[in-house]
Parts: sequence; C-alpha cells; structure tokens
Amino acid sequence: MNAVTSNTTTARPLRYHLRFQFYPGPRVAADARELVKHCRRYGIEEVVIFYGAEDWNNGLLSSADQDRWFNAVATAKKILDKAGIATSLNPWMTSLHCDRGRNFPHDRKFIPLVSPLGEVSKACASLADPLFQQHLAAEYARFATLGFRVIWIEDDFRFHNHEPLTWGGGFEQPVLDRFAAKIGHPATREEVVAALLKPGEPHPWRALWFATWRELQLEIASILTKAVTEASGGATRLGMMTSSAEIHSAEGRRWDSIFDAFTVNGAVAHRPHFAPYAEEPGHNKTWSLQMLDLQKNFRPANCEVAPEIENCPFTNWIKSDTQTWSEMAICQVHGSDALLLDLFPFSANPASCEPQVWQLLEKSRPGLEWLAANFPQGLTTHGVGIPYKPDAANHLRFTKEEHSLYAYNQATPFQAGRFCLQYGIPVAMRPQAVNTIFGPLAWAFDDSELKEFLKGGLMLDAIAADILIQRGFGRLIGLSKVEVFNREELNYNVEECVDPACGVPRGFFINANFATAMARLTPSRQATIWSRILCADGTTLGPGWTLFENRLGGRVAVHAAPNPAALAPCYQRRDIAQRLIRYLAADNFGSPLSRGGPHQFVTHLGEGSRQRIAVLNGNTDAAPVDLVWSGRKPRLAWTLLTPLQEPAPWQPEQSLPYLGILAGTPR
Repeated sequence: MNAVTSNTTTARPLRYHLRFQFYPGPRVAADARELVKHCRRYGIEEVVIFYGAEDWNNGLLSSADQDRWFNAVATAKKILDKAGIATSLNPWMTSLHCDRGRNFPHDRKFIPLVSPLGEVSKACASLADPLFQQHLAAEYARFATLGFRVIWIEDDFRFHNHEPLTWGGGFEQPVLDRFAAKIGHPATREEVVAALLKPGEPHPWRALWFATWRELQLEIASILTKAVTEASGGATRLGMMTSSAEIHSAEGRRWDSIFDAFTVNGAVAHRPHFAPYAEEPGHNKTWSLQMLDLQKNFRPANCEVAPEIENCPFTNWIKSDTQTWSEMAICQVHGSDALLLDLFPFSANPASCEPQVWQLLEKSRPGLEWLAANFPQGLTTHGVGIPYKPDAANHLRFTKEEHSLYAYNQATPFQAGRFCLQYGIPVAMRPQAVNTIFGPLAWAFDDSELKEFLKGGLMLDAIAADILIQRGFGRLIGLSKVEVFNREELNYNVEECVDPACGVPRGFFINANFATAMARLTPSRQATIWSRILCADGTTLGPGWTLFENRLGGRVAVHAAPNPAALAPCYQRRDIAQRLIRYLAADNFGSPLSRGGPHQFVTHLGEGSRQRIAVLNGNTDAAPVDLVWSGRKPRLAWTLLTPLQEPAPWQPEQSLPYLGILAGTPR
C-alpha cells in the first residue's frame, strides 16, 4: 500500500441536519437565537424541529396541546429562517410509538391499537380509524403551512413495536372488517393470527392479510401527502423513517409503492435506521453496514437520503463519541446526502447546555468532510452477494408452532452478511457472482432465481440447504439429506479439519460446542469434505463443510450449522471462509480480502478507476491491515481516518485503531 493520501474527487459537502426540540413557553425565542449562534459556529445548515417528542410527549395531541406546540414551532422557525438556517419538521408521532403511561387526549376519541393477543393500547391509535385519519391529516396540514423543507414521517408509522402491546397492533375491528371484505366472510382476530403462524405451507390468508395492512399504510400515506402538498403549495416534501427490512416484510410493505405514495412533485426523502440507540461492541457493525447498503435497493433514484445518527437517551454517557463518529463515517462511505443528528436530549434545554455535542460535531468534521469528498454518491458495492426479497415474509414456512409474529424475522439476510464481513470478506446486498443464503430466507426465492444462484457460487447453511433439498435441488448442491439436532439432543462439540485445501492443517480442532443446533449432512459421493463434526466421545456426526460442483457449472458450499456466523469465530475459521470464497469464485473473486486483525470489515465500491475501499476495524484492539486480491489489484492511495482526528496519510507499518477506517481511493 502506498503511504500517500488521495486527492478530492467529488465536491459532495458534509451536511449536518440537527434535530432539536423547543419547549412551548416564554423561552422559545431566546433558545432559538442561542441555537442560531451554535449552528453558525459549528456549520449546521439545517435544523429539524421536533414537537411533542419523548420527554414532553403526553400522547397524541389534544386541540390545546397542538396550539401550544404550533406556536412554539412557528416562533422558532421564524428566527431560524431570518438567520438563513433551513428548517424541516419532525412530528414525533403518527399513531404514537408506545403507551408509557399515556392516554388518549380528552377531546379526541380514537380507536386504539389491538395486539395479536387482544391487548388494547391506552394511547396508540388505529390507522384504520377514519377520525384519526382526519386528525392526522389536519395536524400535518396545519404545520405544513409554516413552509418546511421536509416533514418527516416518524417510524411509528407501522404496526409492530407499540409497547406494551405484544408485538404491536393492527388487529382492531376496522382492520378485521377490511380483511373480511377480501375473503368474503368475517374472521376473528384469533383465526387470523392462527393463519399467520400456521406451520408449513403459508395459509392463503397470509398474503391477503399483508395486503390489507399494505393498503392501509398506502391509504394513510396518500392522505398525508395530499394534505401537506395542498397546505404548502407543493413546496414541502415528505420524508420517511424506516425500520429493519424483515419487520416491514411482515407488514406487507412494498417499498416502491410507499415511496411513491409519499412523493411530492417528484421528490421524497428517506431516513434509514441503521444503528443502535446506545453503545455496542464494534464487531456488531456488520448489521449497520448491511442496512445502509440493503436499503439502497428499496428507494427511488431521486430520493434524498439522511440516515439517523441515533443516541438515546443521549450524550456520550450512552454512546461514545468514537462510536457516533464511526456511524457518521460509514454513512459518508455509502454516499448519504446528509446526516440527521439525533444527539440532543428531548428535554428541550438551551443549545449551550450540551457543549460535548458541539465538540463531537467539530472534531468529527475533518474526517467526515474527507469521506464526503472522496466517496461520491452512486457507487455500487461489490463482494459476496447477500440476496434478499422484501416480500420474504409471504413465502416463509414455519417448521413448528410459533407464538409471535416476530417469527417472521427468521427470514433475514443479515446473518449471511455477518459471516462474510466478520471474516474480512466484503459483501453486496444484492446478487453477485458468488452468493450466500442462510436460514429460511431460502423460501423467498422462486425456482428460477435459485437455479441462477446455482449456476454460480453459492454458500448455504444447513437450514437453507434443507429447503433446497425439499424443493428438488438436492442433486445440484451435492446433498440428499439434512437432519438437524438441537443442542440438547446430541453431544456435538468439535469441528475437525480433514482436508488441508481448506487452509487449515488436517486434524485441527475448532470449537462447535456452543452451537444451538447442528445437522447431519448426507453428501453425494462426488462432494468434497473439508471438515467434520465430532461428538465428545469421538464419534462423527457428519461433514462440517461440503463442497460440490454441479452440472450447471456452479459451485456450492454447505455447512452443517444453522447460521455458521454464530459459531465461535477464530483465525482458522477466517482462513476456511476465505478459501471457500475463492473456491466458489473459481479463484476469480474481484474484491479484496482482509488478512489483518479480527473483525476488519471491508467495503468495496465502484469499478475500474472509480474503485474505493473502506476497511473498518470492529475490534477493540488496534491491528495491522493486510488486503489480499485474487487478481490484479487497483492502484489506490491510502488514508487513515482515526475517529475524531484529522485524516492522515497511511503508513504501512501502522495499525488500524478501534472503529477507525482505512480508505483506499483512486490515485
């Protein structure tokens, strides 16, 4: 690697969009003027004004409460406008996130949310309530008259996650009535839930219930869009915060339809959720990296993207500045338009009361500006493909009796991506020449899609392999049977390497004792065995890794564990994983592999002269970086981005610090 830094290639600016709440009362104007001073000093180009949020939320707004918040917002906005600072609006609620001791306002009698178990919310309203729909449209229209750039739809625009309800709501009688119109007769909540959780082939009602939910959300989206458009004269666009893909799949969401419903004059905005509220170990950043990339597949090309930089209940007591910097940095790597900063407490104290937040933004700026300039928008990720389909929940088959709609979260792409990323293998959240599918997500793909995957390189876990056998693809993956044992059924303990081609000496033992399940694989005679699973008495359960070349010209690798990402990671498993990728790619894998320390996550973007590399160190220990390419490696210049410090030329002998980024850009 060359010890030089790259030149700026794109003039994409760093945009800080700060969320801030003003408490209604005599202090609003003074607080707004103080915020203006800090915005000017620290380069905040836009303030996103909260109202009725968290600490100061007393439930859905009464008429009097709405007046109070409207006057406070209008006062603050006028001062910000005069100072030349752009403003957007973030109402903290649509149906409301959760009860938390709240009740419906005394002057508004809404239909409450009802859970799958029949629990009734005290404060969260049903999206199917016509009175609530009218109220919501009127509230958004009223605030839209103030002339905001964007009005954000909060992520309580959903059916799941409305505590204290179990799973969430959406099982109110008006929703059941809509569903009855689809099936031609009434159905009880209990009957619907039983159909949704039926083991085996999906019940015919499942798709119709998801369609009922989807149509209801689209109806509300269209109502809000019409109200805001008319009230603002088309000057205000709408933006939508979203949650994880699996949970929206279980609500029947169709991403193109929902973005289209929120589009105003060809413009719409997206605030993707991608990071936790509080501190977490850096090795969990695999989920954040995948979330940022996956959601590119869902939104239209004209969509403004401002990921939410989460911190709750706020300040570096909850999440370190180092972790916050790293989350802002990977947003810049993925070409975000702006950073929507959820950093200030909702308590609505003056801006000067949290000096550490301003210090964080100031220290973060040099590295973030460098990334914005050197990682242009529109670059496509490369690596191992992690295929996903937003309608996965429609196709998922349960193998046992389930008791919660959270069971639909099994159809996830993120464990397959974690397996690759934790072993220094870059991923792309869409099909590639080599793909990985773990778990029951395999039900989401039709036969023609699976056959295309089988023509290239394909890695499967035991559950996905079993599904392919059930669907008639056993001969193409080199297996005739998969028999899964839970932890208490069998004393499997060790994985033994049996073929040095895997990159680990024959006879080397690796822990398998903590796996919650393990399968006995029955391979074809043509399959190659790289490892085997042993019980504590020395008997063999069956193969660990099996490799197979099929008649379509494809190569398949299967592991006996459901979700091999959950096996204890180690250097030897990294060696095996990287050898597997080379095998599946027929020694023509076009992205670099990290041979440095543990949990070095590689992001590979762009083609040819536009290639970029970003290596994030998710391990607390600083470690050297060693990138290995199968073929011709591009000529890149390398820059070290240490959290909260100035970018610096990379010296090959340097170690990459915790949550630091090594960036490779065109020379």
